[in-house]
Amino acid sequence: MTREGKNIYRLPPSREYGFRNMRYHTHLLFVLSLILCLAGLSPAEEEAKENKVGLSGDVSAGFSLARGNTDTTNISISFSAKRKMSEKIEWLSTGFFLLGRVDGQTQAESLGLGSRVNWQHSERFFSYFELQGLRDRFKNYEYRVLPSVGVGVNILMKEKVSLSASTGISEVFTKYLDSGLSDSYTGLAVGNQFAWKISKTAELSQQLTINSNIAKLEHYFVRFEMSLAAVIAAGWGLKLTFIDNFDNNPVGEGIKKNDIAFLAGLSKKF
Repeated sequence: MTREGKNIYRLPPSREYGFRNMRYHTHLLFVLSLILCLAGLSPAEEEAKENKVGLSGDVSAGFSLARGNTDTTNISISFSAKRKMSEKIEWLSTGFFLLGRVDGQTQAESLGLGSRVNWQHSERFFSYFELQGLRDRFKNYEYRVLPSVGVGVNILMKEKVSLSASTGISEVFTKYLDSGLSDSYTGLAVGNQFAWKISKTAELSQQLTINSNIAKLEHYFVRFEMSLAAVIAAGWGLKLTFIDNFDNNPVGEGIKKNDIAFLAGLSKKF
């Protein structure tokens, strides 16, 4: 489909939900079950890494290929990293890339990056600066960039479980693929971060961000991300990530409000 001489990428109706929902449910349930089983393992080398200082994180990659009655290729890459810059300042970063093709047609292509600096002012309270970016053909985003600044509070600070909530002000810059037009506004951002160390080799993390246009609060979008990871041996493991992007006011013909992505792959800690 084209509009004003420019391409807008749409899925064939008969396949629109096949890629995102039905095709991989069995595989995802298998990977999830395997990760939960591995949660009870505790390799000795992982114990020595618990108090590792400096840069740490993981990189995960998944790939599937089918030829014959269907011609399917799917690639997913994700990463997370953090570094203690000082006693009170911590840097965190995440990213993902997802590409799916069926019978020569691209049915999923998105790239997301996020970077955040937390400044701990006391045991409970902190401030932050965050920068997020998203490119998604099927959401009609050539790009969406969100710098934001705000304050937060640590609600839970246990040895294995942590939970924080934050609120702040952001600027939202968006350029749309179909028209080439740009849009920007000041937004109100609220969210939370949760982490659970299930065992010495398995952990669950979750992030939620809700951003609303201050001038039109009914125009908002939500990003939810949850990851479950388990180490097998020598830093290698399995990682399953669920990402949900919901835009209450999508721009473009036929653009749906909600997009869900599952990323499953082999990961390497560093």
